[in-house]
Amino acid sequence: MVAVGGIVRISNDVELENGRVKHYRLPRSILAFMQVLEYDRSFLASRILFDRFNGSLIISGAFGLFKKDTVIAVGGYDNKTMGEDMELVVKLHEYCTVNNIDYAIRYATDAICWTQVPERLRDLCKQRKRWHLGLFQSMYKHRVMFSNHRFGAVSFVSYLYFLIYELLSPFIEVFGVFTMVLAWWCDLINVPFMLLFFLIYAVFGGVLTLTAFFSRIYTADLTLSFGDGLKAVCLCLFELVFLRFILAWVRCTAFIGYRKKKLSWGRIERRKIDLK
Repeated sequence: MVAVGGIVRISNDVELENGRVKHYRLPRSILAFMQVLEYDRSFLASRILFDRFNGSLIISGAFGLFKKDTVIAVGGYDNKTMGEDMELVVKLHEYCTVNNIDYAIRYATDAICWTQVPERLRDLCKQRKRWHLGLFQSMYKHRVMFSNHRFGAVSFVSYLYFLIYELLSPFIEVFGVFTMVLAWWCDLINVPFMLLFFLIYAVFGGVLTLTAFFSRIYTADLTLSFGDGLKAVCLCLFELVFLRFILAWVRCTAFIGYRKKKLSWGRIERRKIDLK
């Protein structure tokens, strides 16, 4: 075992006492609330899948444990990337595989770290730009893993997933939206069919999001008010249809001025955790 990561949950408006939840409620901020849905969908889906075949490429910087001698052997954190958490994990995969070291990088679903998320759209955009640049830097630096049979499923599943679904997906989504608008303007699209298709997409995505959200509430033995549950149902579609495309555009434009800001961390305001 060379590294293990846990689940990161959002603490905005959650009351904690001695490291445990004293009173759980979802954030009052709509933007933070939608990030709860986003985090649950991410941590309870792809990370569990990758853990099945030792394919995790990222351990959140907020919460991870690493085998010290192995981390030192690979050179530790890279201070020339903004995604040092992901870069270190990918580097561990590459180092252990190339040197024929039997290793495991795991995901502990019962280990929880509470963190704050941005409640202002401007701060959220700064964060996601930084994440996307860090993703690009890590994948480019370790591009030797792409379609390389030596790395097995890490190459053909994990790396390919992050390349297409994470790095390139915002460009695909934005291009798709512009294509639909252009097709509508040129009267080359069946508008009722397009709206029906988009509705099916939104409902399907909403079902997946709510499944992850309520599963997390149930497995963590948390009490959820009726109002918060209803709010989650209403906001899941808003998060999928609006916030997702806003962040897709933000990620697409993250490379503008890349040379100047490729090492710029950016300041983000966060609320203090409510500790008793």
